[in-house]
Amino acid sequence: MVVRAPGGGFGDMLRYPAMPTPVRVTVLVFALLSLLFALATVHRTLAEGGSIGAAVFFAVMATACTLVAVSLAVRRPWAPYPAYALAGLLATASLGLFGAITFVGLGLLVWVVCALNIRASRDWFSGRRRLR
Repeated sequence: MVVRAPGGGFGDMLRYPAMPTPVRVTVLVFALLSLLFALATVHRTLAEGGSIGAAVFFAVMATACTLVAVSLAVRRPWAPYPAYALAGLLATASLGLFGAITFVGLGLLVWVVCALNIRASRDWFSGRRRLR
């Protein structure tokens, strides 16, 4: 779905609706997590006595975060579901390390569920526009 571009000179030009801010922040969070997991993968691979299992785990998590960020950014209708699953997995994994990381994991889960369930986000993923 396209909308008319606001402004003057090119009023007949059409553009896609802008990404809602909560979705944009969620994409940035998953991109940042992807970068952090990639750095952890490199660190575990190069460190003396680093376990290969940890490096593989971090590589899988970096790939999963990248796929979630890309699917959210390209506006796939199914994109919120992997985001919910990955945020739930990270929140569950953080419960075993009870402390500050637990609040970060649970905060990520709450943010993803709330940000991707507001009307603007749902409408943006479905391609529908609300009449005002």
